[in-house]
Amino acid sequence: MEPQEVHLRALATAFGWTWYRMRRLIDTHLASQGASMARLKLLVYLAEQPSRSTDIASFFDQAPRTVTQAIDWLEQNDLVTRSPVEEDRRVKLVEITDAGRAMLEQALPLYDGIVAKTFGSLTAEELEALDRAILHLDKVVDQLETQAGFRRGRVPTLKAHNDG
Repeated sequence: MEPQEVHLRALATAFGWTWYRMRRLIDTHLASQGASMARLKLLVYLAEQPSRSTDIASFFDQAPRTVTQAIDWLEQNDLVTRSPVEEDRRVKLVEITDAGRAMLEQALPLYDGIVAKTFGSLTAEELEALDRAILHLDKVVDQLETQAGFRRGRVPTLKAHNDG
């Protein structure tokens, strides 16, 4: 293996482990509110738009059974409801409840706190460089996903938010 390849592998591995450790910290803090990253992502998604479980599974690239189990837990804890769709009563629309919105209001500051302590430790120049790097890597991944026949999914960056 070439020295450049070794360096790139080490950099990718370090990034992966750092993100994993951040997620572990976030999950630990969220658990104190009865939440998790997975549940929080699902509630944030549903806060924007009620959806069918098949659409949720497709969006998050998860197996339908995994999504059903997550929705079951959220429904048992009154954080979401399922209701029939008039056009097709076999289909259920999953909607966030007021209790689900309340959980978001409690959990998001915990998530934001970890993000602020980690990413907030970077200078403005480092944040801008990181944003550019993420945007670049996202474009490369889009191309690789297209070549591999994957469904593309773009991650918003600071630049994308500022441009929109």
